[in-house]
Amino acid sequence: MDQERAFPTSRKFLYLVGALAVLFTMTISIWFYRSIQPKEVHFVINGETKVIKTKAKTVGDLLKEQSIQLTDYDQLSPPSEQKIQAGLEVNFEEKWQVAIDIGKDEKKVVTGKKVVGDILKEQNIALGSADKVNPGLDNEISDNSKISITKVEQKVVESEETIPFREVKRSDLLLAQGQEKVVQDGVNGKAVLRYQVVYENGEEVSRTLVDTQVVQPMQEKIIKIGTLATVSRGGTDFTARKVIENVVLTAYGPGGNSHTASGSKPNSGQTIAADPDVIPLGTWVYIEGYGFKRVEDTGGAIKGNKLDLYFDNDQDAKDFGVRRASKVYVIGSSHP
Repeated sequence: MDQERAFPTSRKFLYLVGALAVLFTMTISIWFYRSIQPKEVHFVINGETKVIKTKAKTVGDLLKEQSIQLTDYDQLSPPSEQKIQAGLEVNFEEKWQVAIDIGKDEKKVVTGKKVVGDILKEQNIALGSADKVNPGLDNEISDNSKISITKVEQKVVESEETIPFREVKRSDLLLAQGQEKVVQDGVNGKAVLRYQVVYENGEEVSRTLVDTQVVQPMQEKIIKIGTLATVSRGGTDFTARKVIENVVLTAYGPGGNSHTASGSKPNSGQTIAADPDVIPLGTWVYIEGYGFKRVEDTGGAIKGNKLDLYFDNDQDAKDFGVRRASKVYVIGSSHP
């Protein structure tokens, strides 16, 4: 009787063990099935979010699955060893190193920006209005690129400089020919010069004069040069105060005029007309080849180095025509 009762109890136990085994197998199968199914995650790449399904087991596996190679500068959250779970958000931001030369200094920065202007703004690097940037602010750069900034500064610089005096030589009829006499000493002047100076990285690259202010005028050195020349012609020695070369000679006759511009009566062989700005009235001259003459008249056509010789006869004056004297010696108010 006891054996009959023990048999059903043993059978119930076997049923229970079998049921538990089936339940365990089903649980393992469901777990395994779910473990191999793709999981939906939120993948944020450089600020852009996309929903993907992945069979990756870890975040690192997910990057490999997406053909993304993690560098030392990239930012990843959560870390590579984090296991993938459904609904997980993975943030990846690509970064790289860029060298920035600012003047004579260099700094290396890590950035995710590609445009030069954005990188400088991110690094709080302010530019002056005249600064130069290479590549330009709108250019894109890549990993291990270099940005060069040339600091440009403009200043107005004052400089005091010496104004050297000039040497002026003037003819003096009272000094012997070739003799020199200093009648005024030369004195250097002073001036303040203002320059627009451009510096690049602290070094001067250009200088432009913008203003000059004379603070002490220059005084010329005046030297008088003697023009008195001793000449001997026809046995007569005389002193010439000035020598005029290549003088044009013309002639005129009475033409109804009985007096000269000086008020005297014209005298053939003596009277000539000249430009009073060149040879004053009353001055004796010696014309090479024509002898001593006196300036007693003027004429509207007689200007510059031109002399008009008087003849008593109009026909003689006409026959004279136009000639040229090699030299005319200006003597003075007295006949030699």
